[in-house]
Amino acid sequence: MARIRTIKPEFFTSDDICALSPLARLLYVGLWCEADREGRLVWSPGVLKRRYLPDDACDFAALAEELFARRLVVLYGEGCAHIPSFGRHQHIGPREAQSKLPAPSGESPQGRESEGKGKEGEGKEGKEKLAPLPPAQPQTKAHAHALPDGWKPDEEDLVWARTARPDLGAAALDAETERFRHHATAHARTAHRWGPSWRLWVSKAHPPKAAAAAGTAPGKGEPPRTVDHDSAEQWRARLWSYKPGKFWLEGDWGPRPESGRSRVPAEVLGEWRERVAPAGAAGT
Repeated sequence: MARIRTIKPEFFTSDDICALSPLARLLYVGLWCEADREGRLVWSPGVLKRRYLPDDACDFAALAEELFARRLVVLYGEGCAHIPSFGRHQHIGPREAQSKLPAPSGESPQGRESEGKGKEGEGKEGKEKLAPLPPAQPQTKAHAHALPDGWKPDEEDLVWARTARPDLGAAALDAETERFRHHATAHARTAHRWGPSWRLWVSKAHPPKAAAAAGTAPGKGEPPRTVDHDSAEQWRARLWSYKPGKFWLEGDWGPRPESGRSRVPAEVLGEWRERVAPAGAAGT
């Protein structure tokens, strides 16, 4: 759900903002509306493109990379993103819901607690109780670099891909990785971290032609794969390795399976519950 956010006049003359392309600036502002009170959001490129750049013919991955390169947006965890400067520029209403997303590693939960109470310069309570924030410490930023020769996604990226794109098998992911490498080299792309860029590329990949005609048969020990987004087999693929609280594209797939409001077909949901129940019982 989008929220009301503040934009300050100095935004337009900030060095970091001026270095962005016009659509990247617009996307950045849109992400403020997507973020919760802690500046955290679920990173779902397809959903974000439809919400904030619906009629723009643009390369969302390239726009996102502009934000990543200047650390205006940082990916973390399983499908989450964080806006580091959010707390310094936004005043959060007292009625806004608490964040349901995990905090990025290294973030102080108390630092955000005192921000956003009241407005700047207003209210005796704010003047007496809120101590001035210490000056920001300069951070050493790694320079963006070209894609290394023979670069491959790490295991964490591959686990993400199996969950987010179950219709892409190992061969299809290898092919997309090869296309990604050629594209990055041909266009002299640079990045601080190549894993997020690869994830954005894979999230936009077309399903294999063979799979488009009919569901692909899974190999032994692999989740079932298909491209019919509403079929029972597709739901089984999404739930194959899912555990409560882990990565789930709510913008595309609806409420989580454990929420009680899930769109997962009852039969598939029952299979999933039977599969995760033994793990839950073992942990008690």
